[in-house]
Amino acid sequence: MITEKQALEILKRYLKIESRIYHCIGVSNVAFDLANKVKKNPSLNINPEKVKIVGLLHDIGFSQEGYHEISGQNILISEGFPEIAKIIMHGIIYEQIFFQTGHYDKNYLPTIIENKIVVLADMYYNQKQQKVTLDERIADVEERYKNDEDFLKAAKLAWPRFKNLEKEIIALI
Repeated sequence: MITEKQALEILKRYLKIESRIYHCIGVSNVAFDLANKVKKNPSLNINPEKVKIVGLLHDIGFSQEGYHEISGQNILISEGFPEIAKIIMHGIIYEQIFFQTGHYDKNYLPTIIENKIVVLADMYYNQKQQKVTLDERIADVEERYKNDEDFLKAAKLAWPRFKNLEKEIIALI
């Protein structure tokens, strides 16, 4: 298993935008806290350290062109961490792809609990390095992308999925 120190070194090797690095660190911390709360549910086998690492690396793909989640998976596979690469899908890539191409590939959706925790943590931690509510983050994204019609359409399709995911995680806590 990759260590937090290794993950941070890899993140900094690829990402050069300091604010994005700080966002990843914040998401990692929020994800770790959520994972520890969910771990108290005896029916689940959660590894909070693994969730923390995934949170740290969730945006590594912004260092390359294209969909950052796919780029992130490719980076992590090339770095020798395929088990982490499998669970970093987190954003609205599913809605972006099916909105633009009509291709409904469920592989772009978070399906395991660790992945879902990272998705929610990403929504709870904004680009200004602040912990926010899901509704505040949605408003922030809509404001930042108000001039990107295609992204905004995909984001609006994703909001109900994120709200359901939040309900699912809260129910597990």
